[in-house]
Parts: sequence; C-alpha cells; structure tokens
Amino acid sequence: MIRGLNVFFARAIYALSWFYLAPEIPELIFRFHEPQTFSGLIPLSFFLGSGIMQLPAAFVGSKIGQRNSLVLGLVIMSASSFLLSVAWNFNLLLLFYALGGVGASFFFSSGGAIISSLNKERVSLALGLYNSLFCVGGIVGLNWGVVDEYLGFSLGSVAVGVLTLLSALLNLRLPNNSSSWSSVKNRRVLILGLSTAGVWGVYYAVGELFPSFLVFYQHGELLTSSAVTSLLLLFSAIGGSLGGLGDRLSRMRLLLVSSVLTSLSPLLLYTPAYVLGLAILGISNEMAISVLYSMVALEGGVVNSSVTLAEVNSLNIFFGTWLEFLAGFLGFSAWIALSVAGLLPLLLLLTLRNRT
Repeated sequence: MIRGLNVFFARAIYALSWFYLAPEIPELIFRFHEPQTFSGLIPLSFFLGSGIMQLPAAFVGSKIGQRNSLVLGLVIMSASSFLLSVAWNFNLLLLFYALGGVGASFFFSSGGAIISSLNKERVSLALGLYNSLFCVGGIVGLNWGVVDEYLGFSLGSVAVGVLTLLSALLNLRLPNNSSSWSSVKNRRVLILGLSTAGVWGVYYAVGELFPSFLVFYQHGELLTSSAVTSLLLLFSAIGGSLGGLGDRLSRMRLLLVSSVLTSLSPLLLYTPAYVLGLAILGISNEMAISVLYSMVALEGGVVNSSVTLAEVNSLNIFFGTWLEFLAGFLGFSAWIALSVAGLLPLLLLLTLRNRT
C-alpha cells in the first residue's frame, strides 16, 4: 500500500493554488483597470516566486527538516490566498500571488522527499502518483470559477486558504527528516536536470500557446486556454499513474523513450489529429518527469532527495521557460522548434546510460 496519503492530499491542494486564479484573470484585469496585455503577469508572478525560491527553500529545508519545510510552505500558500481575498490593487495582487509561489517552493521538494522516504520500494510509482495528484488539483483549480461564481472571488480565495491550511495541519505528524545540502553538488543530478529542461519546457509552451495557434492558423477553431490545459492535465494524470513502470523497467530507458515521445508530439499539432498530439504529450511528459524525479530521489539516498529534487526542478524551470518565448516568437514554426529544442538536450543522457 502506498503511504503518505496526507501528503498526496496536500499535493492536490497545492496544485489548486497554481491554477485557481486562471478563470478569474479577465475579471481581475477589468476590476483593476489594467490593459489586457498585463494578463500574463498574474500567473508569471506565482511562477517567479516558485522558480526563484526552489534552491533557497531546499537549503532552508535542509536546516529545519522536510516536514517543517512542507508545513511552512502550505502555511505560506494559505496566507497568500487569504491576502488575495483582500487585495485592493493590481500590484498587491501580484505580490500576494508571488508569495504563494514562494510557499510552493517549500512544499514541492519536501513533499517529494517525504513520499520517497515512505515508499522506498516503489519510488517511481509513488512519485508518479504525486504528479498525478498535481494534475487532479490543477483541473479543480482551472474550474474554480464555478466556486467563485457562487461565493464571489474573495470568499472563493478564502476557501482555498482554508483548504490549504487544513492540509498543513493534517501533515504535522509526519517524520521530520533532514537532508544534506552537499548533495546539490551531485554531477548526475545536474546532467539529469539540464538534459530534461527541453522536455519540461515543451509541455508548458504547448499548454500556454496552443489555444492561440488554433485561432491564428486553424481558421478560427477555438479552445480556451483553460480547456486545453485541462485536457493536457487529464492526460498527464494518466501518465503519472504509469510512473510505476520505472520500478520494474530500466528507468533510463523509460526516461529516454518518454522524453523523445514528448519532444515529437508537438508535430501532431499541425494536423487534424491534434488531440492525439495532446494525449501523447500529456501521458509521455508526465511519465518522463515522474521517472526523472524517481531517479533524482534515489541519487545519494532518498533522505537527501528534497535537495536534489529542488535542484532538478530549478534547472528545468530556468532553462525550460525560454521555450515559451521562443515558440511565441516563431509563430507557425513553433512546434518544429520545440521538437528540436526538446530532443537536443537529451543527448546529455547518453553520458549516464551506464546506470538505470
């Protein structure tokens, strides 16, 4: 039986905080009298808070323990939601949402490390389910507008804060293991992070830009951003649940195959079979990332995995984010460029093929 159900629940609530503002972005832009071009600043603020703080949060976690880091992250995310409910101008909205991203950085690697420690014999399966729960929470978040429509934005944000605080309280009795910061120097972890940055970036670039591609280049056929991302998250949840294959097969081979499929899948977006492309992207990407996390968690022992997971996530974010800007600049040629950018860094994995 998989252990750590409270952490899995917290992972879904954590994902809710990533996405619950998405349905409200047009209304927030209108409320604060900001131009539509500022819409992207709202999710970007959360993303920056999370990305910049990954390694600093892991360092703090190595000092205060993984449970304390996880609970601290959830408390910060909860505070972010409460503050967002009373934000009275656009700058405060960005600041309070960025605070949620900071909290997310404390949760992610600590939660992954705890799940790995509790399920040492089935690390790939456990981390695959950990990622699947992120997808489930993300789908709920993308549809949180239903709650906001009934309660209003302020009370809807308070509800997210209450759920997040509850998930923090449910995890107070976890073991509080410590990790060694010196594991950040692991060369294999560095290579794994760099080699998969393209695979990570391809997924998010497609999720953000494919709706616009449908409008601009496929004769006005429109899927909203939330609908496309929901579809990707649904397929990703399936891919995460298949992460357990890494406990029975060669992790390196599985990582390579799923990463190649991820990189090639955008080419199907040029065809009427674009839903198949989204399915392959969601399933293969989540499998690749789940296997990646299990490989990283096992490097130097799962007790240090909060540091190594944070390092890989930081590298993925730092080197993968630029693909979205590249794809937006290239227009119709975007998916070809993404496929190449996803495949080339994978050559680095060849230097690690001697181990699974």
